[in-house]
Amino acid sequence: MDIYVCVDCYFTHHYGAVEHDGRWYAGESDTPCDREPLSRLADWDADIADNTDSETGDGIDEFSWRSCEGCGSTLGGSRYRLAILDRA
Repeated sequence: MDIYVCVDCYFTHHYGAVEHDGRWYAGESDTPCDREPLSRLADWDADIADNTDSETGDGIDEFSWRSCEGCGSTLGGSRYRLAILDRA
């Protein structure tokens, strides 16, 4: 199954996230995230894998108003495809 996530969730998948004083930061960013990155996937028993191709742009929406499926953010911006893989 594929989902599309915002930049914050995409960076969190690759570099992790840090909570400081009630605000979340993706990777080493100095700008706080809109919401806790990848929070909607916290209870899933699945592995997450990048499913984009930077050479062709496949799996990358440069701009979208669609809600992030990782955190629920409704801010407009880029969306990146992640694959959800069952562990079973």
